[in-house]
Amino acid sequence: MILGIDTSCDDTSLALLDTNGKVLANVISSQTAAHAPHGGIVPELASRSHMDVLPRLYTETLRQANISEADLSGIAVTHTPGLIGCLLVGVCFAKALAYRLKIPLFAVNHLDGHLFSPFLTHSPAFPFLGLVVSGGHTAFYQVKAFDDICLVGQTVDDAAGEAFDKTAKQLGLGYPGGAAIEKMAIGGNPQQLTFRTVRVKMGKQYLSFSGLKTAVAQAILKQPPAVGDLPHWCASIQDAIIKQLADKMAWFLSEFSYKAFALSGGVAMNTALREHLGSVCLEQGIDFLAADKKYCTDNAAMIAYAAFKRPNLADIFLLNPQATQKIQARQLAKDMNCGES
Repeated sequence: MILGIDTSCDDTSLALLDTNGKVLANVISSQTAAHAPHGGIVPELASRSHMDVLPRLYTETLRQANISEADLSGIAVTHTPGLIGCLLVGVCFAKALAYRLKIPLFAVNHLDGHLFSPFLTHSPAFPFLGLVVSGGHTAFYQVKAFDDICLVGQTVDDAAGEAFDKTAKQLGLGYPGGAAIEKMAIGGNPQQLTFRTVRVKMGKQYLSFSGLKTAVAQAILKQPPAVGDLPHWCASIQDAIIKQLADKMAWFLSEFSYKAFALSGGVAMNTALREHLGSVCLEQGIDFLAADKKYCTDNAAMIAYAAFKRPNLADIFLLNPQATQKIQARQLAKDMNCGES
């Protein structure tokens, strides 16, 4: 039994996986209502909320799984990346619990959790091209095995989710922006406006979304949209983001032979994105493995699953500073070699 804990951003989540990797419980406490008045996440509010709800969620997770804490054999917690205050809350809770129960503690990279989240409902297929697309990350990975991951491309500035949120804010649609734009885009004509994306000079493997925010801001200054035009604006913004992701995905697929494409992250909940990338996979003749929508946003089930599949990379990671430094150095060297090849 592995207990997963994720407090990387604004959602508090705990989950339990059994010895077969089956999710027995996945409890999430959302903070969207608390942050919505501010138009974005306030780190201090998020940290305090994690502290308030963690003990209660722990009890609820055990109850839903119908087990006692004596049945736990390990704890997996997100240790990076994320908001530092939020991460500290989860890590401290996990370290104290692991120490008290005298069970192994696994530190998991949040992006590993997202990358493998499609396998909570799909069978793994290697090698695969993975896309983690969220409010903070937009990155492509070549994955040959659970312990053989190579970052092959990413955004050089804003993430796709950031572009959704900030353009939605510019249009007065509120927070979270991705869901607001997707809803408003229904029935809109994506061809009515053209928001071009920037070509990055650093190389074909890179993406950029900051220019989209600027283009939308300039268009608003030139001609503010009427209420009836908002669906067309949103459809055009959504189309620009999806096209850049799809074009980059198709280019990566042409560079290497993959068995599958795995889509994950909060933006992966976007139906139009799933349909578009799924059609690309159909044309390429490879499997399309999208994370179940309930596992797209931050959740602890994916963190527990990553530890379940890669325990050798995380065991006692947080309890031994020297081991931490060695693992970080080894991973950095691997990433650098991977990038050169």
